[in-house]
Amino acid sequence: MTTGLWLLLYGAALAWLSPTLLRRLTRSGVSPQMGVAAWLTAIAATLIAWVIAVVLIGVAAIDGVLGTSAVTLCLELFGLSEHGGLPGLSGSIALTVVGISALIIFLLRTSRSVTQLRSRSREHANEVLLVGRRTTRPGVVVVDAQRSAAYCVSGRPPAIVVTSAAWSSLASSELSAVVAHEQAHIAGRHHQLLMVLRAMAAALPRLPLMQQSALTVAELLEMCADDAAARRHGTDPILGGLLAMAEPHHTIPAEGLAAASTAVAARAMRLAQPARGRAKWSQRLVLALSMAMMLSAPALIELLCHH
Repeated sequence: MTTGLWLLLYGAALAWLSPTLLRRLTRSGVSPQMGVAAWLTAIAATLIAWVIAVVLIGVAAIDGVLGTSAVTLCLELFGLSEHGGLPGLSGSIALTVVGISALIIFLLRTSRSVTQLRSRSREHANEVLLVGRRTTRPGVVVVDAQRSAAYCVSGRPPAIVVTSAAWSSLASSELSAVVAHEQAHIAGRHHQLLMVLRAMAAALPRLPLMQQSALTVAELLEMCADDAAARRHGTDPILGGLLAMAEPHHTIPAEGLAAASTAVAARAMRLAQPARGRAKWSQRLVLALSMAMMLSAPALIELLCHH
C-alpha cells in the first residue's frame, strides 16, 4: 500500500517536473531520435506508475474489505490506528475508485480524439489526391497556391502535397530533399505518433508533461525528417528548401506535417552547424541515463518500501 502512494507521487513528479528538464536536454536537437524516445519514456513511466499505484491500492482495499491484515497497512499509511479501520479503508477505496474513473475517462477521451484526428487526416488526403495534379514522384501531388509550401498527410494512401509555387521555384535538388523529408514522416509514422500525443494533451489539458510533449516531439520529429533528407540528398538542398519555404504566416492544415512550419530557425541552425560526434554521444549518454532512471525508479520504490 505504501508503494502505491509513493508511485502516485512519483508519477506526479514526472508529470509536473520532467518537462522542464527534458526540454533543456532535447531542444538543441543534437540527437532528435533519442529526444523523442526520452519524452515517450517519461509519458510511459508516468502512466505505468499511476496504473500500478491504483492496482496496488485497489488490491489493498479489497483485502481490507475481506478483513485481512492489509487493513492495518492501510491505516498506518493514512496515519490512523488499527482500531479506527473505517476511515483508512474508506480512503483506499476512494483512491481506487478515483484512479479507475480517471483512467477510464482518459482512455475514452484519448481514443475519441485519435479517431477524430485520423478521420480528418484521411479526408484531407483523399481531397488533395482528387483535386491535386499527380506528378511522376510517387504519392506527390501539386496544388495551386501562391505560397511555397510542402506537407504530408496520412491516409489510405498518404499524400505529399507541394504547392505550385514551391514546385516551380525550388531547385530540383531542393525539391527532392523536401519530398524526402515528407517521405521520412510517412515512413516513420510520425503522424500517428503526434495524433496520440495531441489526443493525450487534449484529454489531460492541465498536465504539463502531456502539453509539452505534443509540442516538443513535433519539433524533434521535424529534425528527424531533416536528418533523413540530408542523408539522402545532402545538407545544402534540404537547408535551401527549408529556408525558401519559410514564411512568417505559414498556414498548414492541423493534420499535416509541413517541412517549413515548425521550429524553422532552430532546424536551420542545426543543419548549418551540425553537432560533432563527441557532442552527439554525450547527449545520447545523458538521455539514455535519464530514461534508465525514469524506468528503474518504480523498482527502486518497491525495494525501499519493503525494507
